[in-house]
Amino acid sequence: MRKGISLLIVIGLVVSFFAVGNQAVEASPFQANSYYQLINVNSGKYLEVEAALTENGANVQQWENTNCLCQQWSLIENSDGYFEIVNRHSGKALDVFERSTADGGNIVQWDHNGGSNQQWSLQQVGNSYKLISRHSGKALEVFNHSTDNGANVVQWQDYSNPNQLWTIVPVGSGGQSPGFSAPLGYASMNGGTTGGQGGRVEYVSTGAELQQIINDRSRSSNPDEPLTIYVTDTITLQNSSSDKIEVKNHRGQAHEIRNISIIGQGTNGEFDGIGLRLINAHNVIVRNISIHHVLASSGEGTAIEITEGSKNIWIDHNEFYSQFDGNNNPDLYDGLVDIKRNSEYITVSWNKFENHWKTMLVGHTDNASLAPDKITYHHNFFHNLNSRVPLIRFADVHMVNNYFKDIHDTAINSRMGARVFIENNYFDNVGSGQNDPTTGHIKTAVGWFYGSSTTGYWNLSGNQFINTPHSHLSSTTNFVPPYSFPAQSANDARLAVEQYSGVGVVD
Repeated sequence: MRKGISLLIVIGLVVSFFAVGNQAVEASPFQANSYYQLINVNSGKYLEVEAALTENGANVQQWENTNCLCQQWSLIENSDGYFEIVNRHSGKALDVFERSTADGGNIVQWDHNGGSNQQWSLQQVGNSYKLISRHSGKALEVFNHSTDNGANVVQWQDYSNPNQLWTIVPVGSGGQSPGFSAPLGYASMNGGTTGGQGGRVEYVSTGAELQQIINDRSRSSNPDEPLTIYVTDTITLQNSSSDKIEVKNHRGQAHEIRNISIIGQGTNGEFDGIGLRLINAHNVIVRNISIHHVLASSGEGTAIEITEGSKNIWIDHNEFYSQFDGNNNPDLYDGLVDIKRNSEYITVSWNKFENHWKTMLVGHTDNASLAPDKITYHHNFFHNLNSRVPLIRFADVHMVNNYFKDIHDTAINSRMGARVFIENNYFDNVGSGQNDPTTGHIKTAVGWFYGSSTTGYWNLSGNQFINTPHSHLSSTTNFVPPYSFPAQSANDARLAVEQYSGVGVVD
């Protein structure tokens, strides 16, 4: 009888061995050269590295879809069927912190080390997956079944609850996923804004190289060929051939220059003391670049100037700053992004504007024949600024989901019949609260301030005001832009801006 039982056990082990072996050689549904988003079944939110951080130990959490690279993961299968889950933005692995085996053990990112606390079994449950740590045997979950942005991700005993289940969705092996890959707002109209997408790629480390490539392109036999230029180092006055970089057609100002992207590589792209001027430019993208300390005395003062009928411009994920302590000369620098002379269909998104006096303007004169138009500002961080945030003449402008913090004098200054839809913005400590001697308006988040003979108008919707004079504010127009926009609440926008604005988030 014992021999029969022993034989059955042996047969069972052999069958089990081959069953496991056959399972191990089945093709994985996940491709090593692709990227995926992991969506929690309970909350519908996405697994991400907090604030797009790149250091070891950075926390892992859930957030609504922003399509940040920090929400994209590669799934790399090893020889025995476990997966290493690697963040696209940081290149670091999903890790059970300090090799914990306890319920509630925190999940972070860390350099790949091959440890079992960085290996995960992906077990399919219907159309979703459980992620089980090889080291602890516990499941990856959103703590306490939370559905909030920023809720922590931990490990816990496997109960197959919805907060332990993840839908895994491919986003492809190259390029940006849709949220950051194309502009929202006015730059999405008039044929859209794609810059140099799909065309030739060049790399530059000096201003002279950058200007030469732009000049050569406009003089070539195919001057409209899409072109992407990656800036790999710091552009300065000293390594440039002029006191500004000009994106223009060098056959003459009457000719447009088209289809160009200027993008900082990683966090290396920088303009120090020199600005960028777009002249009669059409379909141009500037993103992921720090532009700072552009002195009026040597660098013409303006970080980015968009002028002479430029159209379909996207200014995205940049950082702009100089110095501001409330006492320095307001004319030491000029604007950070100034839009002038009939330029239109422009989106300014996910940028940081900090430490500056005269922040930016839309329209440089009370002459209506030179007025720009159709501009969207969304998800920008405006911090420690004095005024012109922005100053707007004549134009239709959509200010949506921006975060204003510590604006010392005035913020949105609407003049000369401008119409501004001010939607779901977060204002914290904005405005001096004093009366403007020219117009009588209280200096705060919105109004008609200083010069010009005529007020502008504003439509206020869903904004949040903290320590900001606002009880006197009411809408003076019913203007809304002619497109749909997936606006977040003001507070959710603040949180998103804190995490995803500025350089180093997109590539």
